[in-house]
Amino acid sequence: VQSSHAFTVHEAEQVDDFYAAADDAKLDRKRNPKPAEKTNALDFLDAADDAGAGMTGYQSLITGTFYRHAVLDRLKLRRNLRAAGMTEEEAEEASVAAEAEFVTAFVDAFPEAKKNSTASTGSLPALVLAFEGERPYNYAAAFQNPIDENPVGGGGEGPAGPAAVRRLLKHHAFVSGRRPDIKAGRVLTYDPQIDELLGTLKDTGALTVTSAEELTA
Repeated sequence: VQSSHAFTVHEAEQVDDFYAAADDAKLDRKRNPKPAEKTNALDFLDAADDAGAGMTGYQSLITGTFYRHAVLDRLKLRRNLRAAGMTEEEAEEASVAAEAEFVTAFVDAFPEAKKNSTASTGSLPALVLAFEGERPYNYAAAFQNPIDENPVGGGGEGPAGPAAVRRLLKHHAFVSGRRPDIKAGRVLTYDPQIDELLGTLKDTGALTVTSAEELTA
């Protein structure tokens, strides 16, 4: 397996987010002070107005449309399993299952850092392109020049999502025409806008599918 780091296909601006946090118990004490008749011997622990945690600070945030790339060597996977003692039939069955798990993991992957404070667990890819060749083909060069998100009429390419899809599939179709070992790819989208765009593209070098399972078919 090979994987490369993700990068934005457009110029992304870093935003410094100022935050303040305080201990909920501390705030609750200030809003609802204890009546004198309900005091007890341990009240001295909460006596100070500033008792409890509190902090302020900055965190750097960035968002964008990312390109990421991963490769699974299907032939080596089967050779390794047979070398480990599996029969050819057993190795094929295990390999097919592993391929499905690999593709599903790639499709469902999301940024783990600060996943609770950024809700990154809800993200799904705008487009997944899966294809097979005799060697890996990384299309990072398609985004060597960042996408200009200014309106199309103003000299730009419009929103990064659709623009990136057009660039990626154009690049794939171009390379496929010059590398006969590349088999027809498959694309999957979870974005209705991208799904509509795919219907307007004449040559994508890929067949549109509706599930992650079909990417490995």
